[in-house]
Amino acid sequence: MLDLDTRLLRAFVAVAEDLNFTRAAERLHLAQQALSSQIRQLEKRLGVTLFERTTRHVEPTAAATALLPHARAALQAVELGVAAVRQQGGGGQQLVVALFPLASTELTGAILRAHAAAYPDVALEVRPFSVGEAIAALRRGRAQVAFVRPPLSVDGLSMVTISSEPRVAILPADHPLADDVEVDPAALAREPQVYVDGADPAQADFWTLAAHRGDAEMRIGAHIASFDEFFGVVSAGLAVGACPAGAAEQLAPAYPGVRFKPIRGVEPTTVAVAWPTSQETAATRTFVRTALEHAHVPQA
Repeated sequence: MLDLDTRLLRAFVAVAEDLNFTRAAERLHLAQQALSSQIRQLEKRLGVTLFERTTRHVEPTAAATALLPHARAALQAVELGVAAVRQQGGGGQQLVVALFPLASTELTGAILRAHAAAYPDVALEVRPFSVGEAIAALRRGRAQVAFVRPPLSVDGLSMVTISSEPRVAILPADHPLADDVEVDPAALAREPQVYVDGADPAQADFWTLAAHRGDAEMRIGAHIASFDEFFGVVSAGLAVGACPAGAAEQLAPAYPGVRFKPIRGVEPTTVAVAWPTSQETAATRTFVRTALEHAHVPQA
């Protein structure tokens, strides 16, 4: 029996409905490269071509037209099945926490451990996601809460801040700004930037220091699909960037070709717990309360 997971079916339905990979990727909060990869995976498993692509047009094949109603029905059946299980009471004892890797800190681990100890009858399941996937998981009910790094340009979410730390510049070791004690944010913003494809627009502006760029257009030195590629791109001298100070402390020894420098006068980065406002539950409130009890936000 052919195994088609719901992630691939959701990607297919989004492209089939939008007939545009860029719009479909934004709808799913995915990088366009990741969406294209999922469509290729599905085509490989099915042994057919689903879309004819040109630089200006996406056209579904006969196979895609035949698959679309069944894919929609399959996704709906899964959602109805999950809802039915939860209505029987078992679902109320599980809390799925979406974790954006860049939001993973010692504090998030402490919160998860504290909640597990205080509420042993609640099964915590932590799932790693990219930030776009984490938001999509919240909206579709695949996760009830998420650890994220604001700002986010999405509606319908409630958030509470649990920690704050400085942003630092990430520079190639031989970059002229690497000799500065503190980096001027305007100078950093005018350099070629690392850009995460499919990033939330508000986050992209925050990390590329758009507020300090003035009228200058952003220069993109390298496109990446995940944070894992960030430091390698900077080390290669292709671009500069910014990251949380805690991540810099942890990763600095592994990247001798990279320098981390304070950025003068910029607001800090924060970690927050987010959840869908319209889907708030008692379990959500309990988790948020635990997070706030352990929150560490330095006073200005």
